[in-house]
Amino acid sequence: MPASLRSRCRRLLLLGLCLVAVSVAVPAQAATATVEVTDLAGRQVSLPRDAQRVILGEGRLLYALAALQAEDPFASLVGWRDELIRFDKDVWRRLVERFPHAESLARFGKAANGEFDLELALSLRPEVIVFDLGAWPALQDGPALAALEAAGTAVVFVDFLTQPDRHMEPSLRLLGRVFGAEARAEALIALRRESLEAVAARLPEPLERPRVLLETAAGLHPDCCRSVGDDNLGRVVRLAGGHNLAADRLPGLFGQLHPEWVLAQDPDVIIMTGGDWQALRASAVPLGYDTAAAESRGAMRDLVAARPGWPALTAVAAGRAHALWHQFYNTPFQFVAVQRVAKWLHPEAMADLDPEGLWRAIHADRLPYPLEGTFWADMGAMP
Repeated sequence: MPASLRSRCRRLLLLGLCLVAVSVAVPAQAATATVEVTDLAGRQVSLPRDAQRVILGEGRLLYALAALQAEDPFASLVGWRDELIRFDKDVWRRLVERFPHAESLARFGKAANGEFDLELALSLRPEVIVFDLGAWPALQDGPALAALEAAGTAVVFVDFLTQPDRHMEPSLRLLGRVFGAEARAEALIALRRESLEAVAARLPEPLERPRVLLETAAGLHPDCCRSVGDDNLGRVVRLAGGHNLAADRLPGLFGQLHPEWVLAQDPDVIIMTGGDWQALRASAVPLGYDTAAAESRGAMRDLVAARPGWPALTAVAAGRAHALWHQFYNTPFQFVAVQRVAKWLHPEAMADLDPEGLWRAIHADRLPYPLEGTFWADMGAMP
């Protein structure tokens, strides 16, 4: 943490301690019933019941919150991190159209990068702040947590990103408690289990795992190929009955693969992730609520044609190059991606799975905006 920020945090910590000493009566410090929880950083935290002033330290937690509080996901928020606004513009447009008061919420930077404005956060008098687990290393040794706790704010960490296969259910339960939506959290957990079990029950025996190249944010970065290791979307591939080639090379969560290595591997299947990023780079594969399937296919073909050796890859020649919505990687809906990928990898065994119907039902029953656009696509044959 920079020295200037550390100094400011110490001043804020002293201020918080003084406020406690003189028993200043503000909503965030008012006595209220609490519940004891263990967060994903292993910390014991006393949460206020029915919190009405919450900050989301990870903006894409809004995907989960939208399913837990579909009537108004922003009703209990006083601030949130801004990356959904910047990188998921199609979702943000739908949210702000339905809930225009979301525009006035305070916005925060990334805590893991030292961009979280502690002074602004304290001024909002939050009862709870929810961070993603990725922020824990940056916050655990600094004064920010102590300053927040001294001011009467409960801080919890959840994880939909680093180890979602293990952490998804406890994270949903924790959010359910923060927002008084335990029943909806349990219903979503049950749907997740049922959807994953449907894939596991259909995997052929003996299982031959197709070799999969998973390229994240295809076309958004100038070089081939960013990918993911054995967790997150890499675990989606494993649960779907595939072998994620990048897991053999990347020890961490995300990393870069060398173009020559990719060509030498000659994958059986290619999956590119995409999103609403064309304003950032025109070559990015478009997917999401404002995208037509033909746009996704065209962008994939242009990307493949521009890369030396790619048109001759086995996956391309066999028509087994596909695109998947990138935002599945940090939402509670990864189980939908598992079903879709399983149908690509094992089409005969998964013939009766219906990920399209599952995704449609989630929107109809649980989310505050309709299903529109394209969330996966097949590239088809090269022209």
